[in-house]
Amino acid sequence: MLLACFLLLYVPEDSNTQYLLDKQLAHYFPSWIVHWDSSTNALRTSQGCLDLKNWYIDFDARVETKLSSWLGLRYRNKYLGDYNKHVSNHYFEPFIQVRENLRILLSVAPHYYKGEDELGAGFFLGKDYLNYLETLVIVEDFDRNFSLHNIPEGRDKVTYECFPINWKTNINKYWQDGYFNLNFELSNRYWLRSTERDLTYPPYFYERGLHRAFRTRFWQAIGKLRFGGLFDLQQSEFYHIDTSEVHEENNFEIIVEPMLAYRVSDKWIPTLYFTYNYKTLDDSSYLFSTGMDSIVDYQSWHFGLQQQFYSNNQGVDKRERRLTLGLEYRYKDVWIYIVEAMEGDLPMPGWLHNRTYVQLMMRF
Repeated sequence: MLLACFLLLYVPEDSNTQYLLDKQLAHYFPSWIVHWDSSTNALRTSQGCLDLKNWYIDFDARVETKLSSWLGLRYRNKYLGDYNKHVSNHYFEPFIQVRENLRILLSVAPHYYKGEDELGAGFFLGKDYLNYLETLVIVEDFDRNFSLHNIPEGRDKVTYECFPINWKTNINKYWQDGYFNLNFELSNRYWLRSTERDLTYPPYFYERGLHRAFRTRFWQAIGKLRFGGLFDLQQSEFYHIDTSEVHEENNFEIIVEPMLAYRVSDKWIPTLYFTYNYKTLDDSSYLFSTGMDSIVDYQSWHFGLQQQFYSNNQGVDKRERRLTLGLEYRYKDVWIYIVEAMEGDLPMPGWLHNRTYVQLMMRF
């Protein structure tokens, strides 16, 4: 009997048709963002199920230390496992403290394959991570050509003729009852090709591409009313030839999400979101959330309703609904949030469980 009840509640997860709803569950509350931005040494992770075969995992960590009055070291680790993007980087960033609010940064990101190492330089303007401007120019795969120096010229040797160079900038600003963040990433049009001397065209291997990303998020409270929004733009181009195989992509996506909330009490803040998402290929979605802030001993229940409607460029015409129930618990510098998403469509398909997402943040 117990086994039957368990199987009724915990059945295989749905497919990725609910991907946008999953992405909404994966985002942090604004109070978590404030806590993270006010931390120098901390880690956070948000993870849950995407489908039968894949987990969504987002992990960030950073540690910072001063080696002298003018020299310091910052370490950051970033891991992202998602359908459309996989990142596994750890950055060593020594810095020179020029003034109280100005640092010169060097960024080194080693990889298992040395040819994929990244090297960059830039500056950090600000006294902390609440209000700052940071910009870096990074050369990706800068060691690739050197790592192939023992391979003779020919089809087996694929080198960069133009390295990918990224310009990354992040701006963070807080004020009384308000917040603004802007980050963008721009790359040049890189290309690499095999070095065979055959005059036939196309060459044995050729690849070029670029990527651009622009994202801004803000909120402002006026009395008990809070309004805000998010704008996210992603663009990438990719052209690839390998012998007789040719592959070309041009991806473009825009997310616009206004938000309106009203604080009835400290623990009751109904929030309304409207989300517009357009894309030519792949997808990702962000949901602005709001929550109460505390740094001592705090726990809270969250509940809501998710609804998703596919049309036009989604290729299908249907709705998805889910009921969500979450428990948030904070004790000093350890914060935990667990949210359970349950089937919200009637008639139900025979089970209640749909997704589970977990978040953890620690300062040390």
